[in-house]
Amino acid sequence: MKHFWALLAISFSATACNQASATVEASAAGKPDDSQVAAKIGARSFSNADLDTRIKNEMSTLRARADAAEAQIKSQLDDLQRQVQEQEYNLRKKALSEVLFDMEAQSKGVDRNTLVEQEVTSKGSQVLPHEIDALWETVKSGARGATKEQMRSQLQTMVVQRKTESELARYQLALFKKYHVSFVGLQPARKTVAVPSDAPVLGPKDAPITIVEFTDYQCPYCQQAQQYVDRVMEVYKDKVRLVYQEFPLDFHAQAMPAGVAARCAGEQGKFWEMHTSMLSAPGAFDKTDLESRARNLGIDTTRFNTCVASGRFDPVIQKAIENGRSVGVSGTPTFFLNGRTFSGAQPFEVFERMIEEELAMAPGNRAGN
Repeated sequence: MKHFWALLAISFSATACNQASATVEASAAGKPDDSQVAAKIGARSFSNADLDTRIKNEMSTLRARADAAEAQIKSQLDDLQRQVQEQEYNLRKKALSEVLFDMEAQSKGVDRNTLVEQEVTSKGSQVLPHEIDALWETVKSGARGATKEQMRSQLQTMVVQRKTESELARYQLALFKKYHVSFVGLQPARKTVAVPSDAPVLGPKDAPITIVEFTDYQCPYCQQAQQYVDRVMEVYKDKVRLVYQEFPLDFHAQAMPAGVAARCAGEQGKFWEMHTSMLSAPGAFDKTDLESRARNLGIDTTRFNTCVASGRFDPVIQKAIENGRSVGVSGTPTFFLNGRTFSGAQPFEVFERMIEEELAMAPGNRAGN
């Protein structure tokens, strides 16, 4: 029970494929006046500008690195501020939820802890065998040789935690509706993410929820996350629009070719089939593998190979990468759910909580309206 209220202010963190970032040290010294005398050789004077003419290339490279470092630090600061804003939102929502729990407990003539035990904890602690089996299927690839029986205790703990978080979110939403809670100024941190006209899209155009996903086909965490994305699109098929953006990382040599292959499959109306094939059943992603996948999907391989060789989708994917960088993407998978960002192979329950919360906030659906 002592850890229960911490669940009200959950922060999302999960392992992801990350691009290494440089460590930068900035000098506090001001920039000197280039026209001032920097040095003398006998009676001959040299300004900084004079010296710079002899080292133009080196100075240009140095300044470009400094500009890049400054931009990186600004991006990191913006990301930190967003994280703080998101935590502030979670903490304030926690405080609001505690008020609702107190009101509901009083109406039932019990204390808050008893109410929590009845409505959340007891339901989250009921673990069924098939739930252990389902979780094992998602984590066994990282078990490092351990068997399901050896990990059963850990699996049970994970199932209880996930179910408790899900039950908490469900009960919170029920109380928000019962007591006509309206989110006015209380809003989570959001980023505006561009949706390119050429981006692959799944789901209705007017869906109240838009998820923009940045993925690397070789990233094992992207592959693990696919099952949760599939479930989201199955459960919320009329309410979610999924937008796909490639973000191949430098150390995954076949991620770019895989992205091109998916786009070329899309020319024959098979983008999502190729996309799902590569994430759900990863392979070498070399020419033989990609062509075999195309053939198995009923794609004309002659047209497919011509498209791949043409390189016409290279700039399209580069644009997707730049789109991701512009909103701070550095690892995969990264998701933006109505502008709210989280990364890693997050379980379905994380998507579910945020989607239900966003649906409650949607115009015309707010609990207070």
